[in-house]
Amino acid sequence: MGISAPAVPGAGEAVKQSGRKDLFVIGLSLPNLNKPYVRSGAVQSVVLWNTGDLGYLTVWSAVKGQSGASSINAGRLGVKVIAGTEVILGTPFIFNKGNIEGFDF
Repeated sequence: MGISAPAVPGAGEAVKQSGRKDLFVIGLSLPNLNKPYVRSGAVQSVVLWNTGDLGYLTVWSAVKGQSGASSINAGRLGVKVIAGTEVILGTPFIFNKGNIEGFDF
């Protein structure tokens, strides 16, 4: 599991060079950095948050300051759950062999 943009293709390259087929690489990164590794099967999937929505929710949460609340109405994002001190954006997007070619960033 790579948790930074360069870690995922780096792990993918290590799997590719090793020739192993029993390792499963996933992680947080960008589609263009990982396309060759996803194509080859060295990386199974890449996860990415919508950074625009994440920034919007962060600012909205700071402005609203919903201390002690269980949810927040986050404008264009709708109602979001508050879990302790965290406001939950939602499910990240998952890039895989079936969809990664449709993205260019």
